[in-house]
Amino acid sequence: MIRVTYVISMSVATAVLVFSLLYSVGQNGYYLHQVSAAKGQDVISTTNRIQLLSAKEVKDGVYNWINGSNGASNPTLDVLVNTKNIIKIQNPTDTKHELIIDTGADTLPSSDDIVPNGSVQLVFSPNMTGTFTYHCAYHPFTMKGIIHVAG
Repeated sequence: MIRVTYVISMSVATAVLVFSLLYSVGQNGYYLHQVSAAKGQDVISTTNRIQLLSAKEVKDGVYNWINGSNGASNPTLDVLVNTKNIIKIQNPTDTKHELIIDTGADTLPSSDDIVPNGSVQLVFSPNMTGTFTYHCAYHPFTMKGIIHVAG
């Protein structure tokens, strides 16, 4: 009886895990990582315009974030407070990257690893206005920029 219960429990857990992984892939092949700048506070969410970023090797072993709309290096990102701000990130390089938003919170909003030739979506929902920085976990001195959170 215990063995049957264990097999059923493991089957249900596996099904939930597979469904969760399949559900997390967006329509455009982006993985959706939902994060918030605030812990324990309600965030009013509406969808803001989408920000596009791409990793680029600007010279051998030196990388920058590139604005997907206008090609600017390490661009300033403008987002709205109490809004679901979507940052789509592409990595056409041959090394991994990770976008981290420096909010000062205990847990920082992060894209997690973006594998070579991969892409992800980071949803950032700040609950206060201000200026933050962002950087790559692996290339923090050359892949960095500013995020302005407006009301």
